[in-house]
Amino acid sequence: MQSPTRSRYSVPRPEAGVAEWASKIKALQQQVDADEEAEQKKLEEEIAASRLARMRRSRGLHGGSSRASSVDLCVFSKRYTTLILL
Repeated sequence: MQSPTRSRYSVPRPEAGVAEWASKIKALQQQVDADEEAEQKKLEEEIAASRLARMRRSRGLHGGSSRASSVDLCVFSKRYTTLILL
């Protein structure tokens, strides 16, 4: 005969449910972090492109040669990208 304090039905252990939820939350947080990192990279690229466009416009207004401007912009772009990565 069963003791009166024991239930006839087995109840799942709460630790298993907590571990499952913790795993789901961790996966969701990793996805959010990846999305934020991608968005940050996109914004940095847009800022760099905007700065390059502004530099092109300002050089165009001041009469610089287009070949020199292209080389300067390429160097600027590489330096700026390096600075972002550091």
